[in-house]
Amino acid sequence: MPTFYQPGRTGLRTNVRSGDILINTSTFKPAHCGVVTNGLNVIHATNSGIVECDISEWGSEADMFRMNPAPTVEEGGRITNIAIEIMKSAKYGMARAGFKSTFSTHTVGSGLHQRLAKYRERLRDAQGVIKNVYCSELVILSYQLACIKGGTIDEANRMFIRLDGKHTWPSTLRRYLKSHIGWSALGEFKP
Repeated sequence: MPTFYQPGRTGLRTNVRSGDILINTSTFKPAHCGVVTNGLNVIHATNSGIVECDISEWGSEADMFRMNPAPTVEEGGRITNIAIEIMKSAKYGMARAGFKSTFSTHTVGSGLHQRLAKYRERLRDAQGVIKNVYCSELVILSYQLACIKGGTIDEANRMFIRLDGKHTWPSTLRRYLKSHIGWSALGEFKP
């Protein structure tokens, strides 16, 4: 895969957009992911909490993905706003990452619909979206909750990632993005 972005290389920074997804390839093939927000920051869930850093500070080699066609400015803004809301309200969910994602199915089912309805209500009432989250769940929820239309979540929206984030490893998200016609593999992030 060609290098899509590398800190310090002239001109490449303009290639990156809000809503792009980074999924590490350097440890556990892959083990961590985040979503690009306005100003080319990346929000991701780590053992140190939910953090936001400049994309140039992302420390590991990663594959980069983008919706196809690229998100509009409005869509990118909705994804960014949800990621920021999650960052404000959540803590890193170690047990969630270790147990829920390992011993359950990542397919969309009634459990996901109930959780999304709860998170939508929390967003509406400014209660904080979710209490505990891990990296791939944060990315998936940022996209799913950005699909709120008229008070409900529009699963037919092209931004809706059809995975249950609570039960999805970054490697499963990576396989989904690589195989879905609505997504493009942009290339590699090289630190």
